[in-house]
Amino acid sequence: MNLQKAFIVLLLGSAAFGQTKVDLRTQSKSVDFTAAAATLPVKTGTSLPASCQRAELFFKLDAVPGANLYGCASTNTWTREGGSDGASSVLEVIRNNPTTLSIGSFCSTGTPCNVRFGNTVYSIQNGATATVSAGSATAFIFISSAGVLTVGHTLTLTCSAACLSSSGVSGFPVDSIPLFTWSATGGTWDATGGVDFRAFLSSKITRAGLGLIGAEAAGITTLSVDPTMLPLRAAAPASATSACTAGRWAFDSSFFYVCIAANTWVRAGMASW
Repeated sequence: MNLQKAFIVLLLGSAAFGQTKVDLRTQSKSVDFTAAAATLPVKTGTSLPASCQRAELFFKLDAVPGANLYGCASTNTWTREGGSDGASSVLEVIRNNPTTLSIGSFCSTGTPCNVRFGNTVYSIQNGATATVSAGSATAFIFISSAGVLTVGHTLTLTCSAACLSSSGVSGFPVDSIPLFTWSATGGTWDATGGVDFRAFLSSKITRAGLGLIGAEAAGITTLSVDPTMLPLRAAAPASATSACTAGRWAFDSSFFYVCIAANTWVRAGMASW
């Protein structure tokens, strides 16, 4: 009897040390996690993995809230799953696969991607792709002042119809809205090569330089010539005592006039040579 008990204890001990992990797919039924302290059903990170299998999901931690979830639509190709607020879409750039970047994939007629230059608003209604085939450099992805999705680069690169490929570019143009930079090595986009330059809040400071003065009113900056440094032209005076401010000047077919003091004009005759 003691021998039998010892054998049973030995079997139970062996079973305890030899436990295997449960395969929820095949060894469970009606799994309910509603009472769990936390559930983390998908991979997370700030960069989309370079490879994926169809039907995988990934939660991008640094994406715009509501636009974090990506699905692997086909081998090694990620696609964002939803994310529009129904009013407008956010211009984003993602690496679909080693050779293709997707730009503004959620821009549409119903949810355009709007960009503004001063009082001019451009509505981008079609996404684009940028495909690299050779080279090692950084591409600059931006909206031009004409409202065109543009990829500036020194690579061998093509853009789809909704995008302009601009070669010989090594920085963001001063009159553009920067979106992303993305590095490429040996003709493929680097898996973690994207840098986000989008900004929801921004400002542009205008300072008046030499010979200019500036005035701000109702959010509008007006620049004008500083008359104390750059005298302004006036109408030719009718007499030497016509109203004027020192420094103003004028001319007609016979004379060149200069106001040397308040309401005091002098003139010199015009002559050809």
